[in-house]
Amino acid sequence: MNAALADVRSIEGEELTTWRVLTGGTHVSMDFIGIDGAAHRLVLPFDVLSSLLMTLPRMLQTALDARFPDGSLRFVQQLGTWRIERAAAGAGLILKLCTPDGFEVAFSLNHHDADQLGAALTAAPRKYRSDIGRPH
Repeated sequence: MNAALADVRSIEGEELTTWRVLTGGTHVSMDFIGIDGAAHRLVLPFDVLSSLLMTLPRMLQTALDARFPDGSLRFVQQLGTWRIERAAAGAGLILKLCTPDGFEVAFSLNHHDADQLGAALTAAPRKYRSDIGRPH
C-alpha cells in the first residue's frame, strides 16, 4: 500500500446493502451505507477479496478477545450442511461447510488429513470435553 497513514480516509459502514461480481469475475463490488447515511461502494479485485476472506475470522476473534480478555468467547457459525467431494485427479478431498444463512467455505484435504479428521470426529463424543480451552 503506497498511501501514507495521514492520507487514509476512514469511512465507517453501518449496513452492507448489496454486492455483485463485476464482468469477468476479476472484481467484486460491495455497496454499503455509512454512518453518515451516504451510500458508498467498495470494489476489490478477486485476490484482495480472497485475502480478506482468510483474514476476517481472525479479525473478528481478535475483536472479541479485546472485548472479553479472558478468552471466553469465540466467533463461531452454526453448521447447516456439509459435503465431501473428490478433488480433481484424485488428489485428495474437498470438505465444504455451509451455514444455514449461506456462508460457505471449502478446504482441501489430503488423504492423511481426511483420515485424521474422520478419526477425531469419531472419537469426539468420548474424547473431547466442553471445558477444553481455546488455543491462542
